[in-house]
Amino acid sequence: MRIVVRASDARVARDAQAQLAGAGVETLALAGPARPAPNGEDIAIFPNAEDAASAEALRASAAPPIACLSAHRWASPPPLGLDAGGGFTGAIALDAPPKLLAAQIEAWTRVAVAEEERARRVRTASALDIAPPQPLEPRRLKALYIGAPSSMFLALERALAEQHGVVAAAFSSYAGFDHLHDEPFDAVVLNGAQDAQTAVSLCAALRRNATLYHLPTMVIVASGDAETAKAAIARGASAVATVNAPCGPSLGWLFEAVRRERRRRAAEHDMLSLRDLMGDPRTGLWRRGAFDAHLARLAGDHHASGRPLSLAALRVLPAHGARKPAEEVWRKGFTEVASLAARLMRDADCGVTLGGDLIAVALPAAPMQSARRTAERIASVAECTAFAAGDGSAGPLVFEQSAVELQPGESGAGLLARALRAIDMDSAPAETG
Repeated sequence: MRIVVRASDARVARDAQAQLAGAGVETLALAGPARPAPNGEDIAIFPNAEDAASAEALRASAAPPIACLSAHRWASPPPLGLDAGGGFTGAIALDAPPKLLAAQIEAWTRVAVAEEERARRVRTASALDIAPPQPLEPRRLKALYIGAPSSMFLALERALAEQHGVVAAAFSSYAGFDHLHDEPFDAVVLNGAQDAQTAVSLCAALRRNATLYHLPTMVIVASGDAETAKAAIARGASAVATVNAPCGPSLGWLFEAVRRERRRRAAEHDMLSLRDLMGDPRTGLWRRGAFDAHLARLAGDHHASGRPLSLAALRVLPAHGARKPAEEVWRKGFTEVASLAARLMRDADCGVTLGGDLIAVALPAAPMQSARRTAERIASVAECTAFAAGDGSAGPLVFEQSAVELQPGESGAGLLARALRAIDMDSAPAETG
């Protein structure tokens, strides 16, 4: 992603650039009146919150970034609530621990790509005379507190009540996980002041759960316990608060994570609903006509924005020496592989089956390495699948793969043809002299 730091003061821009570099985030610093970034711009970061008008103007420009983020100090987060406003897409904390700052950038990038793809799918559906789906139903703000009772629970309960929200409590990790699997929450707060190891382990367990991976998490640590705070951030915590200390800034950043996650879930819901309206219910992939139309739109949009667009293609084959299954068995097995591929790609990606043995996946705002990794992930999981062949024997699978990236002037159809041609070339028998 092309990330640009914008500020009226050159020193402010450079200082913010240095802090982002410390988090492993490469940026370009631009000072003075807003002007186009020389190599394009995907994410704009404004160190001065008063630059909201500049952010609005940038978003209204001919080539707007997909996100405009306000950069704050940790002690001065955006206000609580579900609607931060202010003209920015969201906020980051420049002086947060480097791993947390990098995670904030990554999370907002994910949301921005998803929201852009949602808008694109709406346009494709409209061109195909398909009505848009119903938006995600709004729900009441709700958080879960897990751990021993503490004054922090009362502070959390008071903060959510002011936003018409509620807090549920579970005093053990086992009861907490039962709550998390039984009902949806906007955030979870883990009290690690008395039992740091359990809180950190539970924070890590959330990151290993596909359903709870993005759940905003705050960990409470004992006074002076820097090691637990560091461990919690390393395991994906959105904020860390110290027991018996003011928790306002930490709650502010927890709310920022909640707002961001609500936007991600809304975009995900709409993208998947639109995919289903234009897709094959057996596999979760797109129908060929809708995919071709959307791929053409993807190519046009990415040429205009300068962001990379990549595509992966996979051909499914019986392993060398394996008995080829009967046609009906193969058709059923290939459908299972296609369904598996739909679950292994990003929600912003779109895939299609071509014939009875090919799968193509288009990845917006992603370079060729991402397409290659996606193809390898699908192949590595699906190669564990065996088709039952009528006589009880099994037929293992192999995958031929190719990955390509959109070239200047190339159409979506040309991109797909190039990916398929690469597979055909790889599978062609070697010439003999």
